[in-house]
Amino acid sequence: MNFFTGFLVGVVSLIPGISGGTILVLLKQYENVASFLSNFKEKKNQINLLIIGLGIILGAITFARIIEFCFYFFPSETLILFGGFVLFSLPGLIKTEQNNFSPLFFIIGMILMGILGLFSYQSNLVIENYPTLNISFLLFFTLCGTIDGFFTILPGISGSMVMMILGPYFLYKSYLANLSLTNIIFLIPLTCYFLGDILGLFFGGKFSLFCLKKNRKLTISLLLGMVFMSVILILPSFSFKFKEVVYYLIFLIISYLITKLISIFT
Repeated sequence: MNFFTGFLVGVVSLIPGISGGTILVLLKQYENVASFLSNFKEKKNQINLLIIGLGIILGAITFARIIEFCFYFFPSETLILFGGFVLFSLPGLIKTEQNNFSPLFFIIGMILMGILGLFSYQSNLVIENYPTLNISFLLFFTLCGTIDGFFTILPGISGSMVMMILGPYFLYKSYLANLSLTNIIFLIPLTCYFLGDILGLFFGGKFSLFCLKKNRKLTISLLLGMVFMSVILILPSFSFKFKEVVYYLIFLIISYLITKLISIFT
């Protein structure tokens, strides 16, 4: 079960708009994983986390090529699809936590995510020219993995969505999608990213448990605000031409149907 859980988290870690933490909640494994992270010194928990980690890596590598294909041929449509996942998941999250909702902290969450968006850098959706591998870049990429892992473990927040807003998501995705014997050097930045991911999961698990126990209402409201603002930041701009509007609506409908299907089976 731990490997399967990790595999699914690895798959959704590449889908902006679907939180790895939410998947853990749906699989009823969130508290188990958070407990493994909080009590990392125990050998049994270290083994469980290793199995989950291997599942995450395999799931991410398996799904990366599909995501790369989507961004290469359908860049705007893919962004709309991912934005729709967030948009249509939000009402269910709010309904589930309707007794734990603070409008003020919802707005604060939006502002925080908006500030994160200010630190983003421009990045091509499909990477063709990779950066030079040096110490400063590898440290930066490790930090990116840490941020990704930190947000991944938080229910409702998509780590890949945060990384897409900040920019490094596309580079990470391209490294995974093009990993092969001829590009074996990609293992170096990916290893740094995965190590950062593990570190982020560790601190994120501790932080989320502390915040939820301390004040669930404010924590949930803050997270929901960040989720909502992430939709605004990720959706591509468009002119009001008929063809573009139709494309927008079609892919929003597809994301709505997928979200409803997921909610039915979970």
